[in-house]
Amino acid sequence: MARINIHFFRNNTLDKLDFGKVLEFFDELPNFEIYYTANDVEIVYTDKEFQFSYSYLITKVSQVRQIYKLNPAFVNVNFLLQLPILVPEYVVKEILTVTQRLCKLFELEVFNDAFEDVKPFNLMDIIMLFKAARRAYIEENGLEGKILFDTDKLNSICKYQRSIDNICEWYHHEVQVDYCEPVIDRKTGEYGICCVWNIGIPTVFPPYFDYVKIKDEDDQEFMVRRKDFFTFVEKFLSEMANFLPDMYVMKTKAAHKSRSTVGKLKKFAILDQTF
Repeated sequence: MARINIHFFRNNTLDKLDFGKVLEFFDELPNFEIYYTANDVEIVYTDKEFQFSYSYLITKVSQVRQIYKLNPAFVNVNFLLQLPILVPEYVVKEILTVTQRLCKLFELEVFNDAFEDVKPFNLMDIIMLFKAARRAYIEENGLEGKILFDTDKLNSICKYQRSIDNICEWYHHEVQVDYCEPVIDRKTGEYGICCVWNIGIPTVFPPYFDYVKIKDEDDQEFMVRRKDFFTFVEKFLSEMANFLPDMYVMKTKAAHKSRSTVGKLKKFAILDQTF
């Protein structure tokens, strides 16, 4: 995966960095695994919800090019973050929140080849670096099969994905709350966000979905576009604008009444689609 390296430095007046405590820091965080090889230690985070991973790396030798040009008051600790750039900005902010804690706890400074010198960690600086690196990479290499999506909408979708457990608890596990997923038609290139609705079941619908995969009471499936879905089902939905924009819930009584829409919706099923 395309990535940029954020190298960690430390003021040379401080004691040597205690990597045992660094590893303890990651041991206490969920979804991190530590792997040892002859040449380095890789600290890998695996994100099952968004299906990607990223890593921190502890190396035997410095990975910083032309290190002699940097401020000698700081020493490279042979430790770096390999930050992916073809992921949503929402996810990058989550990654950098961990990095920010790491830098504060262990008194680390940061450096990237795009910087003039070593500098204190600043969240906005790194986000701007991420955006510039992603833009340059896409211009040179394309999207590598990924889809461009409006940043604000994607951030809301990501927040929904991260909040599913909390939403389930809010509704006392009486409402279906499922992950949504991006889909693309391999023939036409049409794409968007798809969610699932089991007819008659109380359901939360994610923000900014484009398609609904509908399962009727005979377990038959068909897909409709958002506008056709709303034509017949909108009156059964309540917007959850206090939580996220464009997010809807269909409660129990409305879900029961919504069964009457199945025949109408089937007339608008997307035919010959290859999503």
